[in-house]
Amino acid sequence: MNFRKTTALALGLGLLLTGCAQSADGQQPGPATEQKTTRQAEALTASETWAKAAESGMSAAFGVLHNNSGAPIALHKISNAQGDQIQIHEMRGTGNEMTMAQLEGDLVIEPGKDAVLAPGGNHLMFIDLQKPLVASQTARLNLEFADGSSTEVDFPIRNFDGAKESYDEHAGDEHAGH
Repeated sequence: MNFRKTTALALGLGLLLTGCAQSADGQQPGPATEQKTTRQAEALTASETWAKAAESGMSAAFGVLHNNSGAPIALHKISNAQGDQIQIHEMRGTGNEMTMAQLEGDLVIEPGKDAVLAPGGNHLMFIDLQKPLVASQTARLNLEFADGSSTEVDFPIRNFDGAKESYDEHAGDEHAGH
């Protein structure tokens, strides 16, 4: 066989095989086979959500936030279309000495665990409502996570007279009460 034909055939066959090469898992190499990581927002399941009705001032939102992933997720920021200032609040102290204050840092939810947001416990706090939260309507909140992903969660609004917490005046904004 002619040397030139053999070389051309070998090069052509090499290029053809390279173009059809597959990785060990049977997929084409490149960006399509890069390991996909779950965005934190995709790992969240929200249940039992609701927000306290209020005409003005402050209010709060509650529910259960579950992490379905194998890695911690960190709730970083909460917002809504009305532009309300919404903070993650925690309860500090014990017994009759409990006060509420803005959580320093993110609300971290461990793998497979829940963050329970409840009256008298951790919750999402509306600081200065731009519009009333009206019972039987729904507040849609945008939950943003530390990795930049976000998801919208509906919080049905209902009347609630409980949870007359006091506020820690040394933890950021001073609050006068609900």
